[in-house]
Amino acid sequence: MASSGAGTESGEPEFQIAPMIDVLLVLLIFFMSITTAEVLKVDQKIVLPVSPNATKRDAEIRKHEIAINVRWEADKAFVKVDDKDYPNLSELVPMLQERLKVDPKVRAVIRGDKALPAIEIQRVMNLVGESGIQDISFAASNK
Repeated sequence: MASSGAGTESGEPEFQIAPMIDVLLVLLIFFMSITTAEVLKVDQKIVLPVSPNATKRDAEIRKHEIAINVRWEADKAFVKVDDKDYPNLSELVPMLQERLKVDPKVRAVIRGDKALPAIEIQRVMNLVGESGIQDISFAASNK
């Protein structure tokens, strides 16, 4: 008697694992790619100021945000955007202008360290303004 190949000799179907693994890998790659696009690049060393009224951002606004991390160490401000340090703050303006050309709705989120003097935040705000970005926000924690 000829077998159709769809099962074992006892008549039970075989479970094909290879197509299942292929589907799972495709799903994994898909979710990894969309997740990394949504994550705002933040500096984990920054301790944000606490505000009891801080609220979560809207998902639609979050798509257009660029995080400007300003850390205070050894009496000096360090600016980092997208994992790149900017020791010369004048280099920040052309990069922000490029972002504005790509996304006209871009919004700058200044993540200033809790110990950061206000004059350093003002410097960063001036640079953001020079770049043409009009929507500026500040990050705070509610914890």
